[in-house]
Amino acid sequence: MTRNTTSAGHEASNAGWLDLHFESSRPEYEAALEEVGIRRGWNVLDAGCGSGGFLPQIAGLVGEAGSLAALDLDPENVDMAGTLLAGTGLGANASVQIGNVLALPFTDASFDCVWSANVMQYLTPAEFRQAAAEAARVLKPGGLYAVKEFDSTSLQIRPIDYGIFTRFMAARMETFRKKDVLGTDCGSRLPALLEQTGWEIVWRKGWMVERWAPADIRTRNYLLDLLSYFAGVAPDYDLPADDQRYWRELADAPDRVLDDPFFCYREFFVVVVCR
Repeated sequence: MTRNTTSAGHEASNAGWLDLHFESSRPEYEAALEEVGIRRGWNVLDAGCGSGGFLPQIAGLVGEAGSLAALDLDPENVDMAGTLLAGTGLGANASVQIGNVLALPFTDASFDCVWSANVMQYLTPAEFRQAAAEAARVLKPGGLYAVKEFDSTSLQIRPIDYGIFTRFMAARMETFRKKDVLGTDCGSRLPALLEQTGWEIVWRKGWMVERWAPADIRTRNYLLDLLSYFAGVAPDYDLPADDQRYWRELADAPDRVLDDPFFCYREFFVVVVCR
């Protein structure tokens, strides 16, 4: 069973996993970034860039007159992001490095926009406040802080039985509470959390990613990996014996979900832009 763990110990965050997820949801993800309002000539930071999926689009938005910096905690993700960044054409105006969103290695008032996608779910409330403070420090006056996060309270994978899936997700959310991290259900809580740290909300919006049968190859590859991941962590959760049996059986034949004529996958994510 895969847990897609990076060398820094974060589950579901290694480069291969991130690429599968990004490609499956690319149209909605790119539409969301397009709405942030990044302009040509801006200096932009991707704080927690993962494998770099958003970097080519950001580079296209800032153009040759702009600049783009990126960082991630995981060296293997930085390597892949560096390869993507090298192909953007920004040359010396683009850089990627190992770094922590809690202590950004940049001077004050360096950027017009800080973009941070699927990072906050790994942070404790105190770390979230620190990350938000660091973003404020490196932003120019009036600069934009754009935060994207998953909201797994709306996650659905049909035809998996609703009760089995709901109990699994409830147990999964409980693991985040025990770790005191915001978790994958934090997307819709972001506006309130950001306002509490002193940010002015410019706008907030949610996107639904919906895929029906027949699943294309990108969604298929992503969900085969996701189902394997869920089946791999299910034994760690306090679930009924029948539920555990279901996940064990699913691990042996995840294709049966994707091959069902009534297969449907839905995920929800939120973007909050503030200053």
